Amino acid sequence: MELQEFYPRFFTTLLLGLLLGIERGWKQRAEASGEREAGIRTFTLVSLTGFASGLLSSTLGPIFPAIVGAGLLALVVASYFSDTTRPDADRGMTTEVALMLTFVLGVLCAADALGEAAMIAVIAVVLLDQKTLLHEFLRSLQHLEITAALKLLVVAVILLPILPDRGFGPGAVLNPYELCWAVVIIASMGLAGYAAIRAMGPQRGALLMGLFGGLVSSTSITVSAARAARNAPAASVSLSAAIAIAQSIMFARIAALVYTLNQALFEIVLRPLVLGCIVAMSGAAVMVMRARKADPGASFEAGSADALGVAVRFIAFVATMLVFAHYAQQWAGNAGMLLSGLVSGAIDVDAATVSASRLSSANVAATTPLATAAMSITIAVLANSIVKSGIAVRLGSPALGWPTATILVASGTISIAAALAPLLMAP
Repeated sequence: MELQEFYPRFFTTLLLGLLLGIERGWKQRAEASGEREAGIRTFTLVSLTGFASGLLSSTLGPIFPAIVGAGLLALVVASYFSDTTRPDADRGMTTEVALMLTFVLGVLCAADALGEAAMIAVIAVVLLDQKTLLHEFLRSLQHLEITAALKLLVVAVILLPILPDRGFGPGAVLNPYELCWAVVIIASMGLAGYAAIRAMGPQRGALLMGLFGGLVSSTSITVSAARAARNAPAASVSLSAAIAIAQSIMFARIAALVYTLNQALFEIVLRPLVLGCIVAMSGAAVMVMRARKADPGASFEAGSADALGVAVRFIAFVATMLVFAHYAQQWAGNAGMLLSGLVSGAIDVDAATVSASRLSSANVAATTPLATAAMSITIAVLANSIVKSGIAVRLGSPALGWPTATILVASGTISIAAALAPLLMAP
């Protein structure tokens, strides 16, 4: 091996061993010399041992690093059982496992996998350093949250890959893979929003409530905020800002869905969604400035971590709306597609988004024009905004209802206007 190849590998090995050794040595700095499990010198030597065995594998064979690793493992196991004989011994094996990982990192460096070794080492140090945070997270974790995450993983990792990626049903509008993929996206965003609210606490203010709650459901946030404003009128302005922020997040959520399902449609619908988002965010900024000294004064629940139950109902509704939109389009042409957006958007804007994205896909027979699909989505947005405005006025306090309704309807109107403009200007 040439020196210009040797030195980068050697010094990377040295630095990684020092990095892990410093972290472990710092954690055990209060212990007397001779009672520490392994520190900076041990970890550095182990990394160099792995490096040397990796270099020797070119002459002694690839089995040589495995033999050295087995000997190191035996030494580590013997040391561990020797330590456990002490009355106050630490029964954990973190340091022992870190030592074996350090040996493997040395072997990787000898094989010139410097980037991979550095990445593994950094992640290992972060995990070792954040022991308290990780343990607190585990103590706060609830069984239903673990179950919800596992359900989502089963659908995303096991069920989704085996579903057929082709159309079924009338007009081949029902694609099991795409429908399930939409469910995974929505359920993932819902779980992320729940986790954020749960981690940061519902009392952190209406802004976080709107920001993270909008990932779950802007309609649910509207209902929660309106009811809270009825019970705590002084918080109406802050809660109005929360609804406006959730509305802006809704536009981002729609954009993510369209981009995933139909990138050609995404290019057309992006401008209307961005303009609607800007209007909603501007309204939220005005309400925030009015309420910068206000305290929401209300408690908000994070909701349920299990979004798959809702997702199952969602996919059934989406499938129904896809078939409805197909027949409506056959019966009334493009006007039927717009009608389906109006009907489904009043109930669930995500369902209208998936339906329009699917029916305008190149993989579907009798493809809906992209401009019509964009109009259908923005009609759904306006219908959904009007429904939420009614909720705010009906359930909320007067100080929340009308300002909120103005922001919601204005953002929906500008969105549909931006989608309509190209159609009106077309020759």
